[in-house]
Amino acid sequence: MEPNLTVARHAATRDLLGAFALGAVDAEEAASVRAHLATCAECQAEMAELWVAVDSLPVMIEPMDPPPALRDRVAAAVMTEAASPAPPAIPASRPPELAPAIAPAPPVPEPIHPPASFWSRATPWAAAAAILLLLSAGLLVWNLRLREQIQQATAPIAETIALAPTDAAPDASGEVTYLPQDELLMLDVRDLPPLEPDQVYEVWLIGAEGPVPAGTFDQPTDQHAIVADRDRYDTLAITAEPGPLGTEAPTGEIVATASL
Repeated sequence: MEPNLTVARHAATRDLLGAFALGAVDAEEAASVRAHLATCAECQAEMAELWVAVDSLPVMIEPMDPPPALRDRVAAAVMTEAASPAPPAIPASRPPELAPAIAPAPPVPEPIHPPASFWSRATPWAAAAAILLLLSAGLLVWNLRLREQIQQATAPIAETIALAPTDAAPDASGEVTYLPQDELLMLDVRDLPPLEPDQVYEVWLIGAEGPVPAGTFDQPTDQHAIVADRDRYDTLAITAEPGPLGTEAPTGEIVATASL
């Protein structure tokens, strides 16, 4: 593939990573992102960070409910307005022939009143419409939250599998989290032994057809995203291999494994 086209595709896919993490891409875009993640270590690392951020969103955002007494207060205001008696009619002025022959009194300035509130000047029908609007908004919020709860209840459950260290890395630890709705393996590894200057860690997915390379990273403690169908593999393994791109088949000693 031409270098310029490769760079453009990398940039376009990277712009979609945030939306992909939130599930806000269509099927074609999701397939394009998965295909690119399978070959790009840089986007794999960024994807891992995005998934950690997305997982923490429900903890960071506190749900807010509308005040339960708001509906009762609005309804009470409307009922008061509807039940209040109409103001007395102002009697018409005297006919001219019956008016006393005295000089008219100077006009009295009208008192200045503050602007009336909506509830004091609204007709009962307008107030009722306002209540209906508030109740509709409350039902919309309730409907959205109910839909979110249903989606969460029916979504495939992520599964976390512990990494097992080997004699080559006795202090290593970590886990692999599988997200079935995205066919994504999230590798979180800690305390691997230090690498030689010309080495990288390489991840392998091992199934009936043998080990398949699944990306590289170069830090003893790191996170790594892998797009894969878990049903095709039974083991994940990590080895130290020549850098910077790793190898097509494992040559180094296994430092950690996980049973998929």
